[in-house]
Amino acid sequence: MGTPTVASPSPSPSATAPPSPTPSPAAFIDDTLVARIFAYPDVTAGRVPPMLSVYADGRVLSPSWNADGGFALPFVVRRLTPAGLAELRSGLQAGGFFAGDIELPPTQVTNSGYTTYAVSLRRGDGLVTARTTNFAMSARGRALVDLAERWMHPERELPAGAWLPGQSAYEASRWYLALTLSRGGLAGTDVDSTALESVIGDLATFGRLRGFGMDGTVKRCASVGAAVVARIVAALAAGGIELGPGDGQYLADMRWSGGRGSVALGAYEMLPDDPLECPADVGA
Repeated sequence: MGTPTVASPSPSPSATAPPSPTPSPAAFIDDTLVARIFAYPDVTAGRVPPMLSVYADGRVLSPSWNADGGFALPFVVRRLTPAGLAELRSGLQAGGFFAGDIELPPTQVTNSGYTTYAVSLRRGDGLVTARTTNFAMSARGRALVDLAERWMHPERELPAGAWLPGQSAYEASRWYLALTLSRGGLAGTDVDSTALESVIGDLATFGRLRGFGMDGTVKRCASVGAAVVARIVAALAAGGIELGPGDGQYLADMRWSGGRGSVALGAYEMLPDDPLECPADVGA
């Protein structure tokens, strides 16, 4: 007599592995920079914010725009659909400027009163940049300026269906914190740096040494979390220095505690693709 065949029991619903959830586009984070537009005035002070930053996950960071055409910080964050991101790339690529880095000089020399436009687009593992000025432009230079001006407002260039719903103000998770220490220097305020030191410790050893000024000042800088900046703002406010709403940066001048001189403080929001090491254009 043969051994009876016993049917394997069907797995119970609780034993069945649930299907893996499909991540929503808004949950996907990729800080790889896809495109960027800068417009640098010929005279600058401190960091110049990009007019457009586009990331591989579809995030688009750009300043908010006033009715008169001026821009303001903080950045506005919108998000493109994958199709919208491809459309933005195609729109920039159609200008014909990104076979390799190019510089389109003005047709005559000028010393001031111009703006430099730099448009970057990712090709393979790196960014390709086309650069020109809005003074004495060649026809090709004018075409590049026009391309930059148009895509500073991607919300105007792309259809509504290219965007995911919603937008928000950009809130950086990290900031650059820069110090300029001047031994014997006079501060513009009577408030000393004790409150600042209570948060970040000894100013003379803070972060990394960035160099020395012609007048003997010492420059130091580091990347810190947003919570550290919030503590600094609160500590300085309690000590009598109101830093205001910030709009992406805080600046303060104070006496260096112990009668050692003066301290200039600069705090600047980092963009998602910024390196942890302070770049050259960050300074107090």
